[in-house]
Amino acid sequence: MPSLKRRVWKVVAPETKDHTGQRIDSAKLVLATLNVVAVIFQSVDSLYDAVPLLFQGFAVVSVLLFMALYVARLWAAPPTQEYGGTEGRLRLARRPFALLDLVVIVVFWVEILFLGNTLGGVRVLWFARVFDLPRFKRSRARFSRVIAAQREDLAIAFSGMGMLVLLSSTLMFFVESRAQPVKFGSIPAALWWGVVTLSTVGYGDVIPMTPLGRLLGGITTIGGIAFFALPASILAAGFLTEREREQREATTTAADSPTQCPHCGESLDPTGTAQN
Repeated sequence: MPSLKRRVWKVVAPETKDHTGQRIDSAKLVLATLNVVAVIFQSVDSLYDAVPLLFQGFAVVSVLLFMALYVARLWAAPPTQEYGGTEGRLRLARRPFALLDLVVIVVFWVEILFLGNTLGGVRVLWFARVFDLPRFKRSRARFSRVIAAQREDLAIAFSGMGMLVLLSSTLMFFVESRAQPVKFGSIPAALWWGVVTLSTVGYGDVIPMTPLGRLLGGITTIGGIAFFALPASILAAGFLTEREREQREATTTAADSPTQCPHCGESLDPTGTAQN
């Protein structure tokens, strides 16, 4: 059994280097993509009514395959490695895409067994697996570093946005509640107007009618342009800083590279003198 677990783990381990495991990862991504496509097409009544058993069977088989892979990873995780033991299995289960699989699996079976829903629309969440592609690994790491470095600035920006939405909605409630008791009858109702106005979307379904309300609405719109653009500028500055750091590290690594050929031992220095 231990040898079987080692062989299974070698194949199903996250970010496995095994050739078979990499093929399984690729097949898993293709299967997830097909599930997203199936969810889209089965929302068309004419297509779904033509072959309902095909859509339902594909959904059940897909979820069963993801369940098998999920259980195999938890079962085979060796106690001597990063994801081993009970605590290690919990860390493995808390990985973002493991949580995604668990949510999709649980919600799918709850819908099927208790709600009688055979569409399984929750599978559209598997579209997020595109971010699990190996080619995106470096970008994911960069994005995580930028968020971590700018988290305090982002927290202040989002807090300011929330305060501005609440303040403008509260003021608009007191200004417009008598003129429009239905649309501005409460602060929670006015919050819809605040969010739409500050995000500069401006649906137009809820608008101030009084002169003072329109003045407040104009001020709110101008404030929204400034505050809602702030998080984007913070992230842009963070990515620029991170790019510059990576370039400096690449330059330093190139400067510190060995001056001798690792194969023949000959000097790579154009002067013919190897440096120590």
